[in-house]
Amino acid sequence: MMMDRDKLGFWARFIAIFLAVVFISSFVFLGIGGNVSYNLFDLIGGGQQDQSQDQTQVSLDEQITTAEQNVQENPENAQARLQLGGLYLQASQFENAERVLQTGREQSPENPDYASLLGQVYEQQAATAGEENREPLYTNSAEQYVAAAEAEPENADFQLLAGQAYENAGDVGRAIQYYNGYLDVEPDGQNSEAVRQRVEQLLNPEEEPAAGQESGGPAE
Repeated sequence: MMMDRDKLGFWARFIAIFLAVVFISSFVFLGIGGNVSYNLFDLIGGGQQDQSQDQTQVSLDEQITTAEQNVQENPENAQARLQLGGLYLQASQFENAERVLQTGREQSPENPDYASLLGQVYEQQAATAGEENREPLYTNSAEQYVAAAEAEPENADFQLLAGQAYENAGDVGRAIQYYNGYLDVEPDGQNSEAVRQRVEQLLNPEEEPAAGQESGGPAE
């Protein structure tokens, strides 16, 4: 089950397209991506990509300015705050994104959208951080995805994101735990076989992948 698609406006959905590219790329790095067909756009409430295309012509700075004004005028409006956090993330303004989304989490701790976007903030920070800072940032990212999974346990994607982040953090035990959590919710999903293979690789790292299993086309 995906998130309520009415929760986020166009710009929050737009940023999800950008984040999907990063997410899929990281899975390819981990050796999963060849068998995974995954779109973070859907996770964060996509589905209407053609909506108000003229808005895409507005500069990112202008979008941020407008979103900041919206939050100032409606400080408890979740959609406005999520849009601003997503735009800050797209602009690589990670500290601003973290500040806005953390405030949102404090206001609405049960809302998984804040935690999932915070997970992306920390994940992007980790991707560009020095080696000494990478592990704790990936751990922070994983913890946010876990919080989102606890708020919306029927959403298997949060389990998958948590597993990936824990694996990037070097915590193989928790990575396997949340990959298995994904499989518990989506035992027959389009990505389930790839996740099972990854769990097997983590449990038996000395074993080479069988011929023909190293990569494959995306799930249909």
